[in-house]
Amino acid sequence: MHLAATKNTSLSRSLLAGLVCGLIAAFLNAGYNFFYRKAADLTSYKVIEPLLIFFAFPLLFLIVGIIFFEMVENIKNGRLLFTILFLVLMLVGIILDISQLGKAIEGLLLGIILITGLLISLLLPFLATHPKIFMDQEEFSESAES
Repeated sequence: MHLAATKNTSLSRSLLAGLVCGLIAAFLNAGYNFFYRKAADLTSYKVIEPLLIFFAFPLLFLIVGIIFFEMVENIKNGRLLFTILFLVLMLVGIILDISQLGKAIEGLLLGIILITGLLISLLLPFLATHPKIFMDQEEFSESAES
């Protein structure tokens, strides 16, 4: 049966979706980091640097891709629960982390958490279950025949 017809995903599809989302997140977060630091004249807080961004986000999203696959395969309505879970985690991260920091860092982390949370919650499930994206040979043959 075609994976897209059941709205399920394969592990390879989930990993590819995670990697693509991780690269998108890395570029968006690096751009946001650069422009926010320029606008806010933020030179301290050197923890968030481009090298860390480009290593951490693809790795994080690969791990989240595996979590997505496991939730879809093992839990009824796993895709919906995955989306809700990561939206809630994003909101908790915003509330807890932001209240502890100064104003300049607050804006930087708020943007990074929002970008990351929205990509994990919305784009990763879309890419991992889209009927035409990341098709394997069997799926491609089935779609060409119909």
